[in-house]
Amino acid sequence: MEKNDVASFFYYMWNCWCEQECETAFARSGCGWRHLWNKWCQYSSKHQGFGTAEEFFANLSEDNQDLLVKRALELYDRRKTR
Repeated sequence: MEKNDVASFFYYMWNCWCEQECETAFARSGCGWRHLWNKWCQYSSKHQGFGTAEEFFANLSEDNQDLLVKRALELYDRRKTR
């Protein structure tokens, strides 16, 4: 993952992450977006918001990490010309 990818991921998680975005980002996930949204809610309750994105990402499968970063780059890739 490049620096731009990391920045895009955090901007995305800080500014856009919600249940609807989870459904969009993980539409092709093998375990289903609802399972991942429930995981997000568990981490969010545990951390009360601080560190949630980091733990959530770290505990995703590589395929799901790729799906999440891909969605973040679709919305926040500052190097992409529009």
